[in-house]
Amino acid sequence: MSLLRLLHLADSAFPTGAYAFSDGLETLTARGEVRTPADLTAFLAGQLTHGWGAQDAPACALAWGADPATLAELDDLLDDLKLVPGPRAASTRVGANLRRAATHLWPDVVGDLPATRHHATTFALLGHALGAPRADTVTAFVSGWLLGRATSATRLMKLGGLDAQRCAAHCGGAAQACIHAALHATPDDLCTFTPHLDVAASEQPGLDARLFQT
Repeated sequence: MSLLRLLHLADSAFPTGAYAFSDGLETLTARGEVRTPADLTAFLAGQLTHGWGAQDAPACALAWGADPATLAELDDLLDDLKLVPGPRAASTRVGANLRRAATHLWPDVVGDLPATRHHATTFALLGHALGAPRADTVTAFVSGWLLGRATSATRLMKLGGLDAQRCAAHCGGAAQACIHAALHATPDDLCTFTPHLDVAASEQPGLDARLFQT
């Protein structure tokens, strides 16, 4: 039952609003910097290694089973690491929506859980509460991000669903490395170095026409 609930939680159809955010991918496609399947694969792998995967995945691993004080510290750390207002707000919005939806489905499990703000900490809190093992929780979290961004690409590029999923599959090694690193991380390991993407994300609101909020 715990695995079934975890898969439910990580499914792209779960009403968190995560589909509305592209993590800067829309800006890069609008500029023509991500145009081909190879470009998309490089973007996804780079994010898993140097961006999202270097901060959100380890935050999820560290938040699993953590006490309220540690959860608050991880949320504060994510606030500091997410330098661009759009992605920072997206993380807290998705986190709030995730908790709201989970409370609706499993009120007896979620009702009295400690407060969390960000998507990563909230997902970990819920995974633990629903009885999912730590490694499975982090794996589901990483998989949900990877497949979600691949799906976003089909709305932004001349790319079919099968080709987008192939790009995600080609990132399997990067995803496994991301999960392994997250499970062995300490708070001091959380970092990100994606200045080009940070600039792209900050310029997202100025696009002439856009499909995503980040």
